[in-house]
Amino acid sequence: MEKICAEMTIAQILKLHPDAQKILMRHGMYCIGCSIGESESLGDAAEMHQVSIDDLLRDLNKEQAA
Repeated sequence: MEKICAEMTIAQILKLHPDAQKILMRHGMYCIGCSIGESESLGDAAEMHQVSIDDLLRDLNKEQAA
């Protein structure tokens, strides 16, 4: 599986790993269907929502490895 990184858009992440939705929501990122998610990077979205990108990436990649 492709490792999720901060430069990926939310849309790319969800296309590769649909189950990532639950992790994003757990971190308070409810922008799953937001049109900005098509072009905004995960890192930018995390900063906008005041979410630790390191914690988010750890959880997203841990879930994908399981």
